[in-house]
Amino acid sequence: MALRNSESGYGALTKFCHWLVVVLFACQYSLATIMLHTPDDGTILGLRQSTGYDWHKSLGLIVLLVMIARLINRQVGSLPPWAATISDVEKIIIHRGEQLLYMLMFVMPVSGLIHVFAGGYGVRLFGVVDLPYPIGRNATVGGFALWVHIVTSKLLLLPLGAHLFLVLGHHFGLRDRLIARMWPASR
Repeated sequence: MALRNSESGYGALTKFCHWLVVVLFACQYSLATIMLHTPDDGTILGLRQSTGYDWHKSLGLIVLLVMIARLINRQVGSLPPWAATISDVEKIIIHRGEQLLYMLMFVMPVSGLIHVFAGGYGVRLFGVVDLPYPIGRNATVGGFALWVHIVTSKLLLLPLGAHLFLVLGHHFGLRDRLIARMWPASR
């Protein structure tokens, strides 16, 4: 399998980044649920609330880096042709949905980072290294960034759900094996 996208299909780099983002976002939503429901002095699944926050913020940085890599890969490469079974209306939905997904997948981690830095919380990278504060404390900016972070986390579910519905509908409903185009082991 080629590293980059080609006329014959998605490349290994695109597939790797796609599935890495899937795993990272699943972890992020899980960690957010755990940390928001863990009492200050308690644990859930062996995680203290502060540990959940550290890992959530650390993975958020990783998500941002992977998304930058995805965007660079997308800009310097090309996409394979559309699957023959995708209608013109579906192409529009996919294209606009992907634009919304990319935007939200950037805005969500950036707003989270602005919130923790402007709120004075900081980032302890994987519970080991404290990152410097690139911006000063500002309760207004921190509060607005938190609001944006929460709203984007909810909005992200809309294009993600549409993406899953379309792909799974094609794969299992039309039986056109659409999911195989992005599956890691497929060519």
